Amino acid sequence: MNPDVERPEGLSPTRGLPAWGSDLVVDLLHTLDVPYLPMNPGSSFRGLHDSVVNHGGNRSPQLLLCLHEEIAVSLAHGWSKATGRLGVAAVHDLVGLMHASMAVYNAWCDRTPLLLLGGSGPADPALRRAIDWSHSATTQAQLVRDFVVWDAEPATAGAFAADLLRARQRALSAPRGPAYVSLDAGGQEERLDVVPPLPDPRAFVPAPAFGPDPAILEEAVNALAAAERPVVIAGRVALDPAATPLLAALVELLGAAYHDDRNVAALPTAHPQNCTGDRGVIGEADVVLAVDVVDPAAILNPRPRGPRRDCPEHSADARVVIDLSHGDLGLRSWSNAGAAQYPRDIALLSDPLLGLRMLLDALADRVKPVAATARREVVRERAARLRRRQREAVEARWADRRISPARLVGEVWQAVRDADHLLCLRNTRTWPEGLWQLPGAGSYLGHSGGGGVGYGPGALIGGALAARDRGQLAVGIIGDGDLLMAAGALWTAVHYRIPALIVVNDNSSFYNDEPHQAEVANERGRPAENSWIGMRIADPAVDIAALARSYGCWAAGPVEDPDQLSSALRNALAAVRDGATAVVHARVAPR
Repeated sequence: MNPDVERPEGLSPTRGLPAWGSDLVVDLLHTLDVPYLPMNPGSSFRGLHDSVVNHGGNRSPQLLLCLHEEIAVSLAHGWSKATGRLGVAAVHDLVGLMHASMAVYNAWCDRTPLLLLGGSGPADPALRRAIDWSHSATTQAQLVRDFVVWDAEPATAGAFAADLLRARQRALSAPRGPAYVSLDAGGQEERLDVVPPLPDPRAFVPAPAFGPDPAILEEAVNALAAAERPVVIAGRVALDPAATPLLAALVELLGAAYHDDRNVAALPTAHPQNCTGDRGVIGEADVVLAVDVVDPAAILNPRPRGPRRDCPEHSADARVVIDLSHGDLGLRSWSNAGAAQYPRDIALLSDPLLGLRMLLDALADRVKPVAATARREVVRERAARLRRRQREAVEARWADRRISPARLVGEVWQAVRDADHLLCLRNTRTWPEGLWQLPGAGSYLGHSGGGGVGYGPGALIGGALAARDRGQLAVGIIGDGDLLMAAGALWTAVHYRIPALIVVNDNSSFYNDEPHQAEVANERGRPAENSWIGMRIADPAVDIAALARSYGCWAAGPVEDPDQLSSALRNALAAVRDGATAVVHARVAPR
């Protein structure tokens, strides 16, 4: 935390007793060790705003002004993933919640624990101003109820604390996700004649981890011990550094191949059994252990991008699929996220880390050492060949002009490889596997969860905030379209002295949809060369470096010559080490 930014004046050095309803909320957040409250200001929580500043001294929590509600929630989302803690944000009544709803949905799909504070009402019509009628609703939470794990709209100051504690408890209990609590404006501004005692937070602790049914665990152990070509896939557990030693021990014990789920990194890139990028190991497996894979169908049965009617149905699958996760507990009937059907032969409904520990203990004397050693040797040779092919693919495009995405990633890796860094964001569709040597879980924060463009800027800055506070270098590679949707996050980073190296992968297009348009045109016998129309961010091209400078960033670019990338990144890194938010704008080929 940087107490020198926006320090209030004229306050007592010690915090007094709460005098207003919203003071209770601030005292509770302080007790719960909430360091930051990203928000975009709104009159529906003007009482809370005053309490944070003039009762709490703008410390624990500290307000973080964001230029859009979506940025505020995305910032809390990224911070939560980087720390493993509850992220908290505040959004203005109906209109602010509407702005924030995409970010809330991302967090729900990503199973990220957030506490979203809103303002509503007042419930008493006699207290409402004219604007309050159009900015409040009878059930304001209805806007996000289908994609939060819990919501409440306490109407009195006395009810605030209990509902906030329950929301926190539910958000941090499996399956995790965002909870929304709208604090009645009248209750916030209610003078407290008698100060109600705060409930004991120890009575509202998150639910403990739960383990699998012993009989089903034994079934999984038997399948893994008998497997000839086992494969382990890890998903969202990749945010927890505790997962890496468990996964490494398991794949080494089994002699199994390992493959990351999409947009995660749980095992060190350099681990000799890490075959991420070789989907063949999944197709050839006889037993697959999927650990905390939220959407197994996407990794086990990927559908082609061609005509929808040509998508193959699930074929008879000889693989035994063991699903170690919270299963379908997080599914909702409103959204289809994570609902793609895929056969799960053995469902180990369990906390993933606890389940991994129990599997390791049970397998310790069940795996045949000679067979496991033989498998390890085969898998390690396969992984070594894969890494050679991956390096060769990057080298083949190193001299491309326009800059290849692989060259961009390679240059950024060379710039930061010797620093203790956190990769907050990366390009996904064009990421060259095997190049960036990630040390394992917790080193990369993944993507949005819900696929909502505009997540990146706020989440990157949220991750950078966590990195700053623990002395790490924050690094992110972001697309031009994603950045331009929420570029105001750069102002928040500069204003609150959040250093980060932000590299813009500018292909001058919302390129993900260009191949879609080409496929549709080809299917219909129409000219595919028109696929760029309505996609290209050109004429005029956006000078993102100039935009970043206008927000106060150190910036370089646009860089178009690949031979200039290294020096631009080196200068940017020096600026970051001096405390700057540094942006390198690179013009890059689409793929």
